[in-house]
Amino acid sequence: MNTNVNNVSEPRGLEVNVLLLLKTVLTKWWILLISTVLCAALGWGISVITTDPTYTTNLSFTTYNKAAADVVSSSDINSSIMMTNTFKYILEGRPMRETVAKSCSFPVTADQLSKYVSVNTQTDTNIIIVNVTTDSPDKSYEIASGIAKHYQDIVDYAYPNATLQIYEKPFKPTTHDPQLSLMRFAAIGGAIGFALAFILIFVINAARDTVQTSDDIQIKLDSKLLGSISTVRTKSSKKGGQQALLITDRSLGFSFIESYKAIRTRVETLCTRKNYKTILVTSAGANEGKTTFSLNLALSLSQNGKSVLLIDADMRKPTLYRFLNLNIPRGNDLASVISGKTDLSDAIKYVEKYKLFILSSIEPNSEPTEILSSQQMNKIVKAARKEFDYVIIDTAPAAVVTDATILCNFADACIMVVRENFSDVTRIRSVISDLESYRADLIGCVYNNTSGEGLFGHYGKYHYGYYNYYKGYGGYSYDEDEPVSEES
Repeated sequence: MNTNVNNVSEPRGLEVNVLLLLKTVLTKWWILLISTVLCAALGWGISVITTDPTYTTNLSFTTYNKAAADVVSSSDINSSIMMTNTFKYILEGRPMRETVAKSCSFPVTADQLSKYVSVNTQTDTNIIIVNVTTDSPDKSYEIASGIAKHYQDIVDYAYPNATLQIYEKPFKPTTHDPQLSLMRFAAIGGAIGFALAFILIFVINAARDTVQTSDDIQIKLDSKLLGSISTVRTKSSKKGGQQALLITDRSLGFSFIESYKAIRTRVETLCTRKNYKTILVTSAGANEGKTTFSLNLALSLSQNGKSVLLIDADMRKPTLYRFLNLNIPRGNDLASVISGKTDLSDAIKYVEKYKLFILSSIEPNSEPTEILSSQQMNKIVKAARKEFDYVIIDTAPAAVVTDATILCNFADACIMVVRENFSDVTRIRSVISDLESYRADLIGCVYNNTSGEGLFGHYGKYHYGYYNYYKGYGGYSYDEDEPVSEES
């Protein structure tokens, strides 16, 4: 394998993983919601400030095609309906507007009245409706009353052989009109807010130099890809409990289980070829899925008829015994074996259900670096190597603490778990460079939690990562780029 991690391909320009982008947007739904609500409220506020309330009153007329309407035939009604457009023109014409303008007690011109008054006809009827809208209920009522008072003089002058009668008299409005502009501005503001939040998420996602496709393992990290593990749908765990995603659970789906079998085959082939038996599993940062991977790799090897010992060497944040629901007494853990208080054979527990041997840590240790770097730890690994076909060692994140690099001196091979769109490429490459400077051979990377199998897949709602139990790792902070719902 090429160990020069600094030799990377030429930049390929801006590439967009649409599924990953949409998945990221969905995980940031609260940003979209807040931005949409705030901008909608801003649009509403601007509309309230800039829009004056209006008041509308109306009156309606009926038309007849002759002055005497004692006897009305169907042809007369049809003629009256056809005449409504003529009366509409008369009511909104300049003579009417000039007459009404002169009768108003406030200064107004005929041209202004054309903006205040609208005349509409009802389809297939002889009814005409006049709406008067101004910024004052008194003005609207006075203009409408002026039309009702003077319309007959104009109609008699322009169309003496027809009749136009008031059907509904004008009224003085008591409330302002519904301000549709408020809703319109709010909708526009909300749309702008949503778009701005979406663009912001897109820009941030594009600017982050993370592993976003399986090809990036080779292109950006210059490392071998052992396999990809997609996200899966699960039900939430019970409150206060922990639950691991195990390949023994058929409900997780065929793809999830087969991914581990394919990785197991590649790992077995590489280890057989080079006579490797001890495999170290780590990741650049917390919450990338290394403990789940370590456990499932061990399970898949044991299912293939191999004797496997899984060591939880993450003494800062032991979780393995929780995932398997093991009841391990104090004094029967890894720290006790290293200190010489307990024999290795007594501390190793066989889990019949999974046909797997476990050497677990139980409680966080204040000095894990000194303990793991001891010769006793080296002796434990060597002794286990003689007794088991494979020894899998789960360690703390390599970019956070030095435990993984220390244990590299005792292992044959190393596997990096890389979570999709999580840790920065520079950070991962630095870890790979450190690991390759030690004894263990970095045989490849596992691309974890990928979005390829389904946009809405997720690792349930299990918040059992490093961050949930301990705010820091030694003296290091665990503030990751985004909250996650996957274990360490």
